[in-house]
Amino acid sequence: MNKIIILVLTIVLSLNTSCKKNDLKKSFQCNSNVSFSNTKTYQDILKHFKIDIPKSWKTNLYFDEFESELYSADTSKQLSETYIIDISWRQGELYFNEDFEKKINDNLTKEKLETINSGYGKFKDLPMYYIYAKGVNLKFDYHYVQVYVKYKPDEYYLFTTKFYGDQFIDERICSSFSLFEKIKFKK
Repeated sequence: MNKIIILVLTIVLSLNTSCKKNDLKKSFQCNSNVSFSNTKTYQDILKHFKIDIPKSWKTNLYFDEFESELYSADTSKQLSETYIIDISWRQGELYFNEDFEKKINDNLTKEKLETINSGYGKFKDLPMYYIYAKGVNLKFDYHYVQVYVKYKPDEYYLFTTKFYGDQFIDERICSSFSLFEKIKFKK
Protein backbone atom coordinates (compact mmCIF):
# COMPACT_ATOMS: atom_id res chain seq x y z
CA MET A 1 0.00 0.00 0.00
CA ASN A 2 2.85 2.40 0.85
CA LYS A 3 4.44 1.74 -2.55
CA ILE A 4 1.21 2.75 -4.32
CA ILE A 5 0.97 5.98 -2.32
CA ILE A 6 4.59 6.82 -3.08
CA LEU A 7 4.07 6.05 -6.77
CA VAL A 8 0.95 8.25 -6.97
CA LEU A 9 2.70 11.11 -5.14
CA THR A 10 5.72 10.83 -7.42
CA ILE A 11 3.52 11.00 -10.54
CA VAL A 12 1.50 13.95 -9.22
CA LEU A 13 4.63 15.88 -8.23
CA SER A 14 6.38 15.22 -11.53
CA LEU A 15 3.32 16.31 -13.49
CA ASN A 16 3.01 19.40 -11.36
CA THR A 17 6.64 20.47 -11.88
CA SER A 18 6.93 19.44 -15.52
CA CYS A 19 3.83 21.39 -16.48
CA LYS A 20 4.97 24.56 -14.77
CA LYS A 21 5.46 27.11 -17.51
CA ASN A 22 5.42 30.85 -17.23
CA ASP A 23 2.30 32.61 -18.48
CA LEU A 24 4.10 33.73 -21.62
CA LYS A 25 5.02 30.22 -22.68
CA LYS A 26 1.50 29.02 -21.86
CA SER A 27 -0.04 31.74 -24.03
CA PHE A 28 2.09 30.72 -27.00
CA GLN A 29 1.90 26.98 -26.28
CA CYS A 30 5.67 26.60 -25.97
CA ASN A 31 6.13 22.99 -24.93
CA SER A 32 9.89 22.72 -24.57
CA ASN A 33 12.78 24.74 -23.26
CA VAL A 34 15.57 25.69 -25.61
CA SER A 35 19.00 25.66 -24.07
CA PHE A 36 21.86 27.67 -25.48
CA SER A 37 25.46 26.53 -25.24
CA ASN A 38 28.69 28.49 -25.41
CA THR A 39 27.15 31.63 -23.96
CA LYS A 40 28.54 34.87 -22.60
CA THR A 41 26.97 36.82 -19.76
CA TYR A 42 26.11 40.38 -20.73
CA GLN A 43 25.17 43.12 -18.31
CA ASP A 44 23.40 46.24 -19.47
CA ILE A 45 25.40 49.45 -19.11
CA LEU A 46 23.28 50.84 -16.24
CA LYS A 47 23.57 47.48 -14.40
CA HIS A 48 19.86 46.63 -14.15
CA PHE A 49 20.03 43.12 -15.63
CA LYS A 50 22.30 40.30 -16.75
CA ILE A 51 21.57 37.70 -19.40
CA ASP A 52 23.41 34.85 -21.12
CA ILE A 53 23.58 35.20 -24.91
CA PRO A 54 25.35 32.81 -27.32
CA LYS A 55 28.89 34.07 -27.95
CA SER A 56 28.47 33.75 -31.71
CA TRP A 57 25.59 36.25 -31.78
CA LYS A 58 26.16 39.90 -32.57
CA THR A 59 25.23 41.88 -29.46
CA ASN A 60 25.13 45.64 -28.93
CA LEU A 61 24.42 47.72 -25.85
CA TYR A 62 22.80 51.15 -25.68
CA PHE A 63 21.81 53.51 -22.88
CA ASP A 64 20.65 57.00 -22.06
CA GLU A 65 19.39 58.51 -18.81
CA PHE A 66 16.00 56.75 -19.05
CA GLU A 67 16.79 53.34 -20.55
CA SER A 68 19.43 50.66 -20.93
CA GLU A 69 19.17 48.18 -23.83
CA LEU A 70 20.72 45.06 -25.25
CA TYR A 71 20.16 44.03 -28.89
CA SER A 72 21.24 40.64 -30.14
CA ALA A 73 20.81 38.30 -33.12
CA ASP A 74 22.39 35.24 -34.67
CA THR A 75 23.93 36.88 -37.73
CA SER A 76 25.33 33.57 -39.02
CA LYS A 77 21.83 32.64 -40.25
CA GLN A 78 19.59 34.08 -42.94
CA LEU A 79 17.25 36.79 -41.70
CA SER A 80 14.29 34.49 -42.43
CA GLU A 81 15.77 31.76 -40.19
CA THR A 82 16.66 33.71 -37.06
CA TYR A 83 15.23 36.40 -34.80
CA ILE A 84 16.35 39.65 -33.25
CA ILE A 85 15.90 40.27 -29.55
CA ASP A 86 15.84 43.58 -27.74
CA ILE A 87 15.87 43.64 -23.95
CA SER A 88 15.54 46.97 -22.22
CA TRP A 89 15.15 48.41 -18.76
CA ARG A 90 13.17 51.64 -18.80
CA GLN A 91 12.50 54.35 -16.29
CA GLY A 92 8.88 55.46 -16.20
CA GLU A 93 5.53 54.54 -14.81
CA LEU A 94 3.64 51.75 -16.50
CA TYR A 95 -0.09 51.30 -16.00
CA PHE A 96 -1.72 48.20 -17.43
CA ASN A 97 -5.13 49.53 -18.41
CA GLU A 98 -7.27 50.27 -21.48
CA ASP A 99 -5.33 53.45 -22.31
CA PHE A 100 -2.07 51.51 -22.29
CA GLU A 101 -3.50 48.83 -24.61
CA LYS A 102 -4.95 51.46 -26.94
CA LYS A 103 -1.61 53.26 -27.18
CA ILE A 104 0.21 50.01 -27.99
CA ASN A 105 -2.39 49.05 -30.63
CA ASP A 106 -2.31 52.54 -32.16
CA ASN A 107 1.48 52.30 -32.52
CA LEU A 108 1.17 48.88 -34.17
CA THR A 109 -1.49 50.20 -36.55
CA LYS A 110 0.83 53.07 -37.55
CA GLU A 111 3.48 50.47 -38.33
CA LYS A 112 0.89 48.55 -40.39
CA LEU A 113 0.97 45.57 -38.06
CA GLU A 114 -2.07 43.51 -37.15
CA THR A 115 -2.47 42.17 -33.61
CA ILE A 116 -2.62 38.37 -33.52
CA ASN A 117 -2.57 37.72 -29.77
CA SER A 118 -2.30 39.75 -26.57
CA GLY A 119 -2.91 39.35 -22.88
CA TYR A 120 -1.85 39.74 -19.29
CA GLY A 121 -0.04 37.39 -16.96
CA LYS A 122 3.03 36.99 -14.81
CA PHE A 123 6.71 36.87 -15.72
CA LYS A 124 8.92 35.79 -12.79
CA ASP A 125 6.01 36.71 -10.50
CA LEU A 126 5.87 40.25 -11.93
CA PRO A 127 2.86 41.72 -13.77
CA MET A 128 3.22 41.33 -17.53
CA TYR A 129 1.45 42.34 -20.73
CA TYR A 130 2.36 40.79 -24.09
CA ILE A 131 1.32 41.50 -27.65
CA TYR A 132 2.07 39.60 -30.85
CA ALA A 133 1.57 41.33 -34.18
CA LYS A 134 2.25 40.53 -37.82
CA GLY A 135 2.73 42.55 -40.98
CA VAL A 136 5.01 42.90 -43.98
CA ASN A 137 8.44 44.53 -43.95
CA LEU A 138 11.14 44.38 -46.64
CA LYS A 139 8.68 42.28 -48.69
CA PHE A 140 8.79 39.52 -46.05
CA ASP A 141 6.23 38.45 -43.49
CA TYR A 142 7.24 40.27 -40.33
CA HIS A 143 6.46 39.08 -36.80
CA TYR A 144 6.75 41.28 -33.72
CA VAL A 145 6.34 40.27 -30.08
CA GLN A 146 6.57 42.72 -27.19
CA VAL A 147 6.48 41.81 -23.50
CA TYR A 148 6.10 44.56 -20.90
CA VAL A 149 7.10 43.59 -17.36
CA LYS A 150 6.37 46.00 -14.52
CA TYR A 151 9.31 45.82 -12.12
CA LYS A 152 8.81 48.75 -9.73
CA PRO A 153 6.31 51.63 -9.66
CA ASP A 154 8.62 53.71 -11.87
CA GLU A 155 10.62 51.00 -13.70
CA TYR A 156 9.75 48.33 -16.24
CA TYR A 157 11.35 45.95 -18.70
CA LEU A 158 10.48 45.57 -22.36
CA PHE A 159 11.40 42.36 -24.19
CA THR A 160 11.00 42.43 -27.97
CA THR A 161 11.40 39.67 -30.55
CA LYS A 162 11.37 40.47 -34.27
CA PHE A 163 11.64 37.99 -37.08
CA TYR A 164 11.01 37.66 -40.78
CA GLY A 165 9.59 34.93 -42.97
CA ASP A 166 6.84 32.38 -42.57
CA GLN A 167 8.73 29.29 -41.41
CA PHE A 168 9.49 28.08 -37.89
CA ILE A 169 7.41 30.86 -36.37
CA ASP A 170 6.50 29.06 -33.16
CA GLU A 171 10.01 27.71 -32.71
CA ARG A 172 11.57 31.17 -33.02
CA ILE A 173 9.06 32.76 -30.65
CA CYS A 174 9.53 30.02 -28.04
CA SER A 175 13.32 30.09 -28.43
CA SER A 176 13.37 33.83 -27.73
CA PHE A 177 11.18 33.27 -24.65
CA SER A 178 13.71 30.71 -23.40
CA LEU A 179 16.37 33.42 -23.66
CA PHE A 180 14.18 35.96 -21.85
CA GLU A 181 13.61 33.50 -19.00
CA LYS A 182 17.35 33.53 -18.28
CA ILE A 183 17.37 37.23 -17.40
CA LYS A 184 18.60 38.11 -13.93
CA PHE A 185 17.19 41.35 -12.60
CA LYS A 186 19.59 43.37 -10.45
CA LYS A 187 18.14 44.69 -7.20
